[in-house]
Amino acid sequence: MLAVVLSIVLAAAAIADQTGSRTLIDHATTAYASYGKRPSAGLLYGLVYGVAVVDALLWLLVVGVARANRRVAATLGVLVVLLTAGLAALLLASSEYGVRIFPPLWGTLALLPAVAGVAAVALLFRRDQGVSAGPSDTP
Repeated sequence: MLAVVLSIVLAAAAIADQTGSRTLIDHATTAYASYGKRPSAGLLYGLVYGVAVVDALLWLLVVGVARANRRVAATLGVLVVLLTAGLAALLLASSEYGVRIFPPLWGTLALLPAVAGVAAVALLFRRDQGVSAGPSDTP
């Protein structure tokens, strides 16, 4: 559930930034200023919200599968770690005109659910190993 919470933290940070300091749009405005372009606040914040929502939904799926005690949960968790890390990398690496669109903070915040997911996947694999390595009824 920590990965879900961290996905919500990303969305909450975007909401706080959009309604307050607007550092994301200020960064993009500065980056695009020399090219005579104006960034779309809706698009930039929408991308961050989209990453947060997709992350949260994917991790909720893993939680649901894990609670159903399915052995596939650990494998699904690995896939979700890769997907959520890929979304974070997208925010970290996105650039236009040779300038990063998102400050590193946003990519780092997006990466936190994947980091928490690595720990969750390790626990799921350990749980699965404990199930299969139980005592045998044969002498």
